[in-house]
Amino acid sequence: MKPLVLHSVNPYLFGTGSWVYGQIKLLSRWQAAVVTTKLENLDQFPLENVHALRSLPAPRRWYEHAAKAFNGGYFPFMKCVAEQSGARLLHSHFAGKGWKDLPLARATGLRHVSSFYGADIWRNSRSEKWRKRFLELWREGDLFLVEGEAMRSKVISLGCPPDKVRVQHLGVDLSAARFFERRAPASGPIKVLISGRAVEKKGHELALRIFARARRECPRLELAVMVIAKSPEERALLARLQAVVQELGLQACVSFPPPLPYAAWRKSLEGYHLFLAPSLHASDGDAEGGAPVSLIDMSATGIPIVASTHCDIPEVVPHGVSGLLFPEQDEAGGAAALIEAVASAERWPQWGRDGRAHVERHYSLATQVRALEAVYDELGG
Repeated sequence: MKPLVLHSVNPYLFGTGSWVYGQIKLLSRWQAAVVTTKLENLDQFPLENVHALRSLPAPRRWYEHAAKAFNGGYFPFMKCVAEQSGARLLHSHFAGKGWKDLPLARATGLRHVSSFYGADIWRNSRSEKWRKRFLELWREGDLFLVEGEAMRSKVISLGCPPDKVRVQHLGVDLSAARFFERRAPASGPIKVLISGRAVEKKGHELALRIFARARRECPRLELAVMVIAKSPEERALLARLQAVVQELGLQACVSFPPPLPYAAWRKSLEGYHLFLAPSLHASDGDAEGGAPVSLIDMSATGIPIVASTHCDIPEVVPHGVSGLLFPEQDEAGGAAALIEAVASAERWPQWGRDGRAHVERHYSLATQVRALEAVYDELGG
């Protein structure tokens, strides 16, 4: 019988969580169960062995909360799932969940691995409360997985022993990522895309200003702003972006297509020539962590990328291989890089092929899941 790893992520699963889903769904030598408090998007991320607090009857939910207040901080049903499934490991997704799961790890005696993805480390590191929590997590946790060397250095700077931090790349399903060679049209628009959540670290407003500068020299440029805005803060940022478009007089060349489900979004990428990603450290300390998974998707489908040198982006998008990089928060540098990319249209097919090859070597979901299972073998085999 395959050994089982108990994944803890909340909610299961947020709409942009394809990269978490792959780590759970595509295990082959290990099997997985999930514990969570809230269920979301099961139609998009179907999984059989998911156990959610909010799926329990109301009296049982009341009991779970009461018991958690007295037993050191874990929901009893999660311990029951771990014991009844014969779990060998506990894998928490995001640093906050890792810290909250320490009582569950103690109660079950499971070895405990946590994966970090961005704000959970960068933004929280500004909080004295979280810096103290991190020290507890470093002391009790067995292993911490990060997306790249920038995140690894950040975690070590917060007091984590270096031998407990390991780079584990995220991956994308290459079988579902159709490669499509980009070539500049003889006439008509050159279509640029920015995409992601409506949060400051994505650099969407900077992208608009970069685009405005570049378009003065490249009037064929058009920009699509495909951002996800669910919370009030995200909707406010989206409104701000729309206002900036008006301010810069870009209404005729900037559109706001609605966000799409993951598979449809991937398909839509074939309609664009270049992807612009000026990610940056946000004013509250938030950062990409490693690098946006969207960049891996972009390279997998062959679209040339113009991106900032933020965090681990240079690992995912090597300069001159998958496209062009420019210094973080450098509006003039970003515009120059975008202009150069347009002027180098003869390189687009090669950038696409080399970007795809880079992803195949380092960011294939199948390869990374095998590497993750090797981690599980080491800790819980």
